[in-house]
Amino acid sequence: MVTYGADLALPSVNKTDTFPWGVRLIVGLPVGLPSQKMIDNQRAIAEAIRVDPDNVEMRYTNDGLIVDIITFKMPMKLAYQFGPSSTSTYRVFTGVNRRGEPRYYDFDGSYPHLLIGGISGGGKSVLLRSILTQLATGPAPDMYLCDLKEGVELGIFRDLACVKGFASTLPDVKNAADEVDVEMKRRYAIMAANGSQQWTGKKTILVVDELADFKTRAGDPEAKLKNEIKTTLTRLSAKGRAAGIILVLATQRPSADVIDGLIKTNIAASICFRTRDGIQSRIVLDHDGAASLPDVPGRLIYQTAYDETLQAPYLAADEARKLIADLPKKTVVQTEEEIRHVTNDKPHAGEVNPMDGDIIEL
Repeated sequence: MVTYGADLALPSVNKTDTFPWGVRLIVGLPVGLPSQKMIDNQRAIAEAIRVDPDNVEMRYTNDGLIVDIITFKMPMKLAYQFGPSSTSTYRVFTGVNRRGEPRYYDFDGSYPHLLIGGISGGGKSVLLRSILTQLATGPAPDMYLCDLKEGVELGIFRDLACVKGFASTLPDVKNAADEVDVEMKRRYAIMAANGSQQWTGKKTILVVDELADFKTRAGDPEAKLKNEIKTTLTRLSAKGRAAGIILVLATQRPSADVIDGLIKTNIAASICFRTRDGIQSRIVLDHDGAASLPDVPGRLIYQTAYDETLQAPYLAADEARKLIADLPKKTVVQTEEEIRHVTNDKPHAGEVNPMDGDIIEL
């Protein structure tokens, strides 16, 4: 409210709209009452109108102060119900918001590179599986997958023809990152020769899970290797977008010495599942919000120009295998030496393999 001598001016509801997700109030503010003051007191205002503060969202537009009172209940689990993606779009489904509206991340959009964080079991690996399945069944970009969990999370994709590199050890990660770096330089050379500023061909996507494995400690024998990988990732994050090279970096243990300022500055989109504390949340989102997310697998904060709480789709590994089963696979080429080795290792006719009686079908 604002006072003018003995007169009292209060905000007024100019319009009420009803939607499937709840009610929207368009509130007019008296002269002298800034909208930011109302937004800063959002929780107090919600309690005054007998509404759960978590179900109220406010923002200001030219129409006035927009107050959304959300009654839609977010699903506790969202089934993956999306078929093969369009081969002409790099947009992937990331979940539904508090209004039940679908939200997407566009690898060809305005927010290059994607950072994904959150505690173990929060849904990070499931979302990565969903994203990669949509890309593989859709535009099928050249993908380099670095899975430092011994390859168990992303291994179902390693034989796809669109997966140009798969790494599960630090030396292999360095090789993959270096290969993408070389490709970036090649594309820049072509662009310079053509006088173009943007790569228009197929995109290359480098996925790294888990970033925390690049953390160095005193006396770490792999410190030099880890720092070289981080340097390459930083360069790719700074220069990759124009060359059609996008990074997806994931971690369940966000720390400032891994997600440093140089990498963070160049990443325009973040997804954060529940974190252990506010410190980890701030490293990914620059605020404490992810530490307060409910203990619901798949619940996340999606941050681009603004924040939205989403429920991510759940895609089980077996279902993902079925969706990618008919996609083109890599061609295995055996050398003469490998063929000779396999032939020599086979038992001759009439020989009994001592293991034959102990074979267990897995």
